[in-house]
Amino acid sequence: MQVRTQTPRKRSYLDPIHHDIVLDRSDSCDQLIIDLIDTAEFQRLRRIHQLGVSYFTFQGAEGSRFTHSVGVMHIARQLLDILKDRTPQIEEDKPLVLATALLHDLGHGPYSHVTEKILGYDHENWSCAIIEGNTEVNSVLSAFNPSFPKIIKSILKKTHRPKYMTDMVSSQLDCDRFDYLLRDSYLTGTAYGLFALHRILSSMEIDPESQRIIVAGEKGQAAVEDYLFARSSMYQQVYYHRKNLAARALLSRIIKRAKLLADDICFIDDETRKWLLGDELKVQEYLCLDDVQMSYHIKRWAKDKDPIMKDLACRFLNRKLFNATKLPYLNLEQVNSVKTKAKQIVASAGLDPEYYIAIETTGLRPYDYYRPEANHPQTNIMVRTEHGEIRELSTISPTVEALVRGSFDTYWLIYPSEVRDKITSMLESDCRAFSTT
Repeated sequence: MQVRTQTPRKRSYLDPIHHDIVLDRSDSCDQLIIDLIDTAEFQRLRRIHQLGVSYFTFQGAEGSRFTHSVGVMHIARQLLDILKDRTPQIEEDKPLVLATALLHDLGHGPYSHVTEKILGYDHENWSCAIIEGNTEVNSVLSAFNPSFPKIIKSILKKTHRPKYMTDMVSSQLDCDRFDYLLRDSYLTGTAYGLFALHRILSSMEIDPESQRIIVAGEKGQAAVEDYLFARSSMYQQVYYHRKNLAARALLSRIIKRAKLLADDICFIDDETRKWLLGDELKVQEYLCLDDVQMSYHIKRWAKDKDPIMKDLACRFLNRKLFNATKLPYLNLEQVNSVKTKAKQIVASAGLDPEYYIAIETTGLRPYDYYRPEANHPQTNIMVRTEHGEIRELSTISPTVEALVRGSFDTYWLIYPSEVRDKITSMLESDCRAFSTT
C-alpha cells in the first residue's frame, strides 16, 4: 500500500524576535515568498553571519543573514497591513514589496559588511546581479511576474517610483534597520537596540503629495527618536566595540597577506582567488563564497609555510585578537605620528609592522538630513505634526538635531598584545606632549 503525503498548507518560522512567522501556500504572495526562500541563492544566506566577526566578542552573535532577511520580510508585511487601511491600493504592491524585503541582502559576501569594507565591493550590486542573473531566484520571480527582477533592482537602487516602496526597504526608517537593531540586540545579549517597533509602524503613513512614507503625530515622533538613539547606542556599544574592531583588523591583515601570496599559498580555490584579487567574478562563482568557505581557507592557511600568514590565521582561529585603543585626538597628523611610532615598537619586537599595526576609524550619524552634495545623500525622516504641517525631524526635535550636528569620528590604534606595555607608555607620553602644543 502506497502512502501519500500532502504538502502542508502553512509553513511556520519560529523566530526569537517576531515569534511565529506564518506563510500560507493558498495565498499566491506567500507561495512566492516560500519559493524564493527555498532557492539555493537564498539558502546560501544561512552560511553568512549577520554580525560578521562579532561572535568573537558576543558569544550569542551567531545569527545569519537568512534569519534577518525573513524578519525584514515579516516587518514589511506588518507595515503593509497598516498602510493599506489608509492607502488600499498598496495591497497590489504586496508581492513586490515582500520579495524585495526578503532579497535585499542576497548579495552579501563572507562575514557580511566586514569583507565588503576590506575589499571595497558593494553587496547591493551583487544582490541585483543575482536577481537578474541565471539563478533560481530569477526563475521564481519571472514565473510570478516577468517584470519583477527589473523592478526589484530599481527599488534597491532607489530609482523606482512610487518612492514609498524604496522607503520601506532602504531608507533611514526602514524594515531592514528595524529588524537588525532588534535582532542584533537580542543576539548580543544587550538592550541597546530596543525600541517600540509597533508604535513606529502604527504611526507611519504615505504622504499623497510626495508619495514618501512619513511619521504622524507626537507619539510617532517620540518613538522614532527612541529608535534613533537605540541605533546610536548599538553602533557605539556593539558594532564599534573595540574587540570587533580588532577582529576586523586581523581579518583585514589575513586578506592582505593572502593577496600577496596568492601564487604561493598552500591552498586557495579559484573563486576565492578572484574575489581577493578583484578579478571579474561570474554570478555563480560569487555564490560559492560564504563564511564556511572562507573559514576553511583560514584553517588551511594556519598551516602555511609563510610565518606571517600562519601566525595571523592561528590568531584568528584561536581568538588571539589584537588590542584596540581609542586615540583621544582627531588630528590626522597626530594619528599618523602615533602610527609611525607604533610601527617602530612592533618592528623592534620582531613583527612586521605592515601586518601587526593598523588604524581603524569609526563614525556614523545615527540620523542625517538630506545632503545632496554627499556621495550617498540621506533620505529625510518627515513628520506630520499635530497641526498638519510636514516637517523634517531634526527641525522639530532638539534631541535629534544634536545627533545631526554631533561629531562621531574616532581613530583606533590596533596592535598585538605582545607590545601592549610599550604602546601604552608611548600613548601616554604622546598625550602629554600633544596637550602642551
